[in-house]
Amino acid sequence: MYFLSSLSKGYGVVSILTLAITGLYPLKACAQSTNNTPWLLVKIAIEDGLFNGTMDGRVVVLFAPSGVDPLEDTEVTSSPDLIYGMNVYGLSSSDTITLSGGSGLNTRTGVYGWPNVSLEDVSAGNYSVQAFLTPYETVSRSDGSVVSVHFPCGDGAPNIAGVGSLYTSIVDIDVEEAGQIVELVLNNVTAVEDFTGEEIGGCSQGNYEDTDTLKYVKIRSEALSDFWGRDMYVGANVLLPSGYDENDTSTRYPVIYSQGHWPADAGAFRYPTANFSEAWDNGTIPGASGQPDRPTPKMIMVTFRHESPFYDDSYAVNTANIGPYGDAINDELIPYLDSVFNTIAEPYARIQLGGSTGGWISAASVIFRPDLFGACFSNYPDSLDFHKHQDISLYTATNAYVKGDGSATPSIRDFENGTQVILATTAQENHWELTFGTSSRSSLQWDVWNAVFGVQGYNNYPLEPWNKVTGEIYPEAVEYWKHMDLANYIVTNWDNERNLGSVLRERLFIYVGTWDDYFLNEGVEEFQKTINTVAGSDEYWMNITIMPEKPHGGNYQSREIWDYLELVYSWIQDHAPDGPTPLPSSATTASSRGNTFAEVLAYGGREAAVARQAPPAITAGAGSEFDASVGRWDPGVILEAQWVINGKPACEPFEVSQGQNLTYTPEATHKHSYVQLWVTGRKMGYLEETRQSIGILLAR
Repeated sequence: MYFLSSLSKGYGVVSILTLAITGLYPLKACAQSTNNTPWLLVKIAIEDGLFNGTMDGRVVVLFAPSGVDPLEDTEVTSSPDLIYGMNVYGLSSSDTITLSGGSGLNTRTGVYGWPNVSLEDVSAGNYSVQAFLTPYETVSRSDGSVVSVHFPCGDGAPNIAGVGSLYTSIVDIDVEEAGQIVELVLNNVTAVEDFTGEEIGGCSQGNYEDTDTLKYVKIRSEALSDFWGRDMYVGANVLLPSGYDENDTSTRYPVIYSQGHWPADAGAFRYPTANFSEAWDNGTIPGASGQPDRPTPKMIMVTFRHESPFYDDSYAVNTANIGPYGDAINDELIPYLDSVFNTIAEPYARIQLGGSTGGWISAASVIFRPDLFGACFSNYPDSLDFHKHQDISLYTATNAYVKGDGSATPSIRDFENGTQVILATTAQENHWELTFGTSSRSSLQWDVWNAVFGVQGYNNYPLEPWNKVTGEIYPEAVEYWKHMDLANYIVTNWDNERNLGSVLRERLFIYVGTWDDYFLNEGVEEFQKTINTVAGSDEYWMNITIMPEKPHGGNYQSREIWDYLELVYSWIQDHAPDGPTPLPSSATTASSRGNTFAEVLAYGGREAAVARQAPPAITAGAGSEFDASVGRWDPGVILEAQWVINGKPACEPFEVSQGQNLTYTPEATHKHSYVQLWVTGRKMGYLEETRQSIGILLAR
């Protein structure tokens, strides 16, 4: 390891040359300066042989307090780091990455930082600095869209330092009140976890070794592989009950599908580390307070591994941006599990449950697939009704970051002695995400909602519902979310061929607390109001429990684990063919199925995105005037127009609004000329584009 300090081009230079040796201590560098310019330049070289060819990706530089590992805490509510990100395109190993400045004006190619947007705002002081480069793979999907994304590899799709990421050594620097250059060297690659299993697909979705009670299954999904144009896999962790005998095929078990985030090698409810694990294994629930022991419910419990290019899970539904994960799990993986394990392959014996993300997945799975699943126990789910998307009134608000009264829209909270404390605002969380990835590629929460709930934009990536920097909401983009608004979906299909008003009755069990950390109680309350507009006085149509002063977390209705599992098991017994209230065949008909991938792509895939566009057009108007439209563009595109005569500008460019109609009165000297309207569109995450109308001949 060597340290050099020198001057170059009038700026202070911190030049760090490191050998490709892991586990070295941070270096100490005293930055020199030659002027009083208060800004910082970061240059990142690449060690020879670190990779071949070229790559696109996202480079992120972390400035942590001196002596602190920059990765120790990168959370929005607590991180002390200054974080700066920038996209790179066509990078080769001989290139140097340069980061300077930063703003919200050009996040596609420029720097964007958090909590300070610009590198010019790095205060004087001592820092431990490290840089990471997340590589993207460019793929052509089956619907014609082309995207550059990072494919996770058994690591749960972290927002930084995932498998295959390039990174530098940690460097200690002194930033002074003067212009400086910090030089780093990418000299390491994050290795794949040392998996011990023998599953197919390598590190994709992890690769784990079976135990006596926890089995790991992975399949190659034909649906996903076809969509993404590469091999794609989905996996499951299957927790078997006490006494399970694979050879006893006459004894069959109902299945609990426990939905949630990336589980790695854990089973449902964090088995085998959770407190219930010992009782699950021996089949006996210890009696409490003098009560006798009782047997554990005999069920198979399944958790899914479906890390995706946009998040640590896919939300287990079909989406235009992430692909047919709903089909991969429900129509490929679950039938395979039924063929391997002694399951009861009937809707009444398939129960969906989960909390938070898993709460939304469990509810959506039953709402979209009542033909496949019996009921859901959905705990503190992500927004079921977008009248409230967390604390954003998405259908009526004009800004996601600022409320109508001018106060900041909160995103994360806690309660201290009964008093609400805001830990992060919606703006802070979205800006934090933007440092890790543009075009909804941060692998974080708000971005994956864009990918799941929204359609594809004309730039091939999720059509974002608001400006990620300013928070300005795009109503037209929000309108495309309605097909994933579960309340809207139920009401829309209440009494048509899907007949959800009858099919879903008494099958949705939803729980949330009024002190939910992420304001998810508001979405549940809106869901309840919307459904009640059609369910009317039918108080048994669904079961919603909103418990006072309960935070995010815990089991359904805040029950103890065995009480919860016994409740679920009793629903299965009650709705079995020989139970007191069998689940009728009319409630599980194929016609009730929704969220088909064909419908999803027709509504929000590449062809739909292209169909939304139109070039400017000129038509004959009254007298000598000509009328023109500016064309159709994606929501949020800022437009500038210019009249053109015979291919040459006839005026200075001028701002226009989407949907605006224009009038042009030609000058006498323009007779026998061709007039066109050129319109240039600009939007964050999009390439600048100029569209031209067909030329119109100006007659005498």
